[in-house]
Amino acid sequence: MELTVHQQIYYSNKELVPIKDVAESLLALEAIIRQSPDVLEAMFPGTKIQSVEIYINELKSDSIWEDVVVKFIFGNQQKFDEFIANVRERIGMDNIMNNPQLLSSIILVMILSGGAYYLGKNKSASPQQKATIEANNNTIIQIGAGMVELNSEDFKALIDGAIKDKDKLAKNAIKVVNPAKRDPEASITFNGNENLRINNESVKAMPRSIQEPEDEEFIEDYKNIELEIRAIDLDSTKRGWAVVVPDLHKKRVRLQLDPTVDPEDLLDKRKVNANVTVIFGHDKEYNKIPKLVFLREIIVESANRVAEGI
Repeated sequence: MELTVHQQIYYSNKELVPIKDVAESLLALEAIIRQSPDVLEAMFPGTKIQSVEIYINELKSDSIWEDVVVKFIFGNQQKFDEFIANVRERIGMDNIMNNPQLLSSIILVMILSGGAYYLGKNKSASPQQKATIEANNNTIIQIGAGMVELNSEDFKALIDGAIKDKDKLAKNAIKVVNPAKRDPEASITFNGNENLRINNESVKAMPRSIQEPEDEEFIEDYKNIELEIRAIDLDSTKRGWAVVVPDLHKKRVRLQLDPTVDPEDLLDKRKVNANVTVIFGHDKEYNKIPKLVFLREIIVESANRVAEGI
């Protein structure tokens, strides 16, 4: 079963916008909408959305007008009925089935929160830029909160808590807004509702791009995490070793052993639990990825004690 919601987005640009800008903004909007099921599941406890599909129904140039179709896939009739029951309890059927503005408010809060988050991290940004976007965002939050009978703080907290990667959200938020930055008077309106709008002041306050340090790295420690051994070299503790850390990433990464770790302890083992230090970097999409794992200590599994009758 699926629930279909239309989102009509209007950029009030007076001049033509390059295809590249429009395409990038649509892809960024798609990425943001793909995070909305997490928000809906947090907003309506017990709901489980299997997937979301996004399509272009219509696209007009001059001023950009986009009609985007969002389909939430529930997997079966029971899960769909449970979602409708949860929604009915809080906002009534008409608001979710016939009124797309709840989704609009969620998307807008995500976009504006992403921009404010980046400006808060960027030391070169002025405090006024962030304050401008937050003022616009507060208006949208109040509208969305009223739709689901929540107070503004809870509505915002549910959305913030559901966003797993705020850096990626910020990058996509900036790309969504970029076409409007080509016109000094432009704004972005959802579903023809002037209250659901990224106003001109916020468009101007948004940065044009995220400055990403080329070699940015950071370190995190993990206790008792599972490693899948993929390559070993008993002649070296620094070269030829590789693991997959399922809790962090699905691809293999280089492993380096602490001098206190005996390589023989890993011989013939497929998996071990260990205390490790991980050096992270980012891929081209600015997703966090491990680059190097330092194995500090192998954890002796408690199963050995059970086998010994302890």
